[in-house]
Amino acid sequence: MDRKKIVAVVIFLTLLEFKFVYIPMKKRITSLDKLIVAKNEDKEILLKLCEEYREKGIKGESLKVTRKEFSLLSYIGNLIEKRNLERNITGLQPLRTDKKGNLSVERVRIGLKGITLQQLYGFLYDIEKAQDGIYISDFRMQKEKDTPYLLDIEMELFVAK
Repeated sequence: MDRKKIVAVVIFLTLLEFKFVYIPMKKRITSLDKLIVAKNEDKEILLKLCEEYREKGIKGESLKVTRKEFSLLSYIGNLIEKRNLERNITGLQPLRTDKKGNLSVERVRIGLKGITLQQLYGFLYDIEKAQDGIYISDFRMQKEKDTPYLLDIEMELFVAK
């Protein structure tokens, strides 16, 4: 009788350990493995971007002036639609247009919430590859607290006409 009780207690303790120690730790390890893979992918993307910029040699470029009928706000709106970022927009605000000599400088402030590094890369790539000279004068990026693989972005763009 005592032997059966001891065996039952050992089996019960083993099941408790399995349920409350092994399974949660296995889930945590799996979650960390996924996070490591995502961070390594982010690292690869960043290294690729750095290499592209080194090869391109952006430093020597002069200011591109866009055509008078170009609308930065409209372009950014189309870009947001193209990249399916409508649900991530926290703000899209046209700022006042400044006159600098015979040029006018159109500025727009945009806020994006909860985007991946890949989405940000695509968005910035489209801005850089635009035929019209679109420049980023202010850029702020931070990780979301609840989901550290997502980013909150705020940037100011401008074009000279």
